[in-house]
Amino acid sequence: MGTGKTEVAETIGHRIATDLRVPVTLYPLSLTARGKGAVGEMTTLLTAAFAQVRTAATGGRTRDGRLSKAVVLLIDEADALAQSRELAQMHHEDRAGVNALLRGVDALRDARLPVIVLLVTNRLEALDPAVRRRAARVFELHRPDSAQRRALLAAELDGVGLDAAALTALADATGPCGRDYGHTYSDLRQRVVPEIVLDAFRRGAPIGMDAALAVVRSIAPTRPFGDER
Repeated sequence: MGTGKTEVAETIGHRIATDLRVPVTLYPLSLTARGKGAVGEMTTLLTAAFAQVRTAATGGRTRDGRLSKAVVLLIDEADALAQSRELAQMHHEDRAGVNALLRGVDALRDARLPVIVLLVTNRLEALDPAVRRRAARVFELHRPDSAQRRALLAAELDGVGLDAAALTALADATGPCGRDYGHTYSDLRQRVVPEIVLDAFRRGAPIGMDAALAVVRSIAPTRPFGDER
């Protein structure tokens, strides 16, 4: 949560395109693929989505086997579409949806099409075991450590006059500080830094370490998923 999973998934195609010098198309699959609950709707929507991806990837290799284009299929909040079928309370339509998802992935693999399927979730353990078995790699993104928080704050607050000691103090203040967790990347970029700037604007004064620290201490970090404390 807030660790940059979706942003990495959305931009990885650019790195592939740059390194391999081929066009890469991103297809994000939203939760609308669940449909509105009508019988068979979720299966139909998922099947149509995979068919579109398959069409887009067809012809992605030249006759001599060289890559000419690629497709990235991004399934965000994947636990909502690929939740474990072992759950007793799982609805029949959800089970059918997981089956459709697995068929779609298998069809892309069997056709040897240049497609990367990325599943992003905050609940890896909630994914169906069959989905997890098909994963070539599993990457876990964590909250920034002290050095990473400092680097982000230094970049975001570049030019405002905060010295090295002030940046270190801010990085420390955005750490666990008595909790089991510190601020996430999104906390820092979307909440902490904007509020530091707004606070200086309201006061009509430059950004200083003491004022910035007061702002940081007033903003609690986002709780980890499932932490109800």
